[in-house]
Amino acid sequence: MEKPLKNIDDAYTWSIGTVDALRSGDFSKIDMDELINEIGSIASGLRRQLISALRQSIESLLVAEYTTNADRRNEMLLVEAQGKIQVLLSSAPGLRAILDEAIEEAYPEARQFVTDDYQVALPDRCPLALARITEHPYERLLASEQLS
Repeated sequence: MEKPLKNIDDAYTWSIGTVDALRSGDFSKIDMDELINEIGSIASGLRRQLISALRQSIESLLVAEYTTNADRRNEMLLVEAQGKIQVLLSSAPGLRAILDEAIEEAYPEARQFVTDDYQVALPDRCPLALARITEHPYERLLASEQLS
């Protein structure tokens, strides 16, 4: 079985060729192992993006709630993180199923950052509600009349 489309040096050409082969039903040109790996990497990448945005949201919330150092910059970081979370959950709703697990993974790093930078004691488990971490930032800002 010939698999001429696999070319790890040129992911773009491989992707276009694989899509063309799928559309035309020419499965002999598709390297299924490579296709499976690529699809798996999409899911892994989305998961990593979610954990990163959750970590940033948690860090900002911890700074705001456990220190006296919350400032405009911290609020902007929170808005950015929560905005990313909203985009991810909107474009990949299946990520909602792993939110609790992702928060458990994101919290230790966020906790370490805030503990190291602000010398505050924080709980071992995330003390923040899921709704607070993932809330829509623009709705919050509109409600508080910080955005009009």
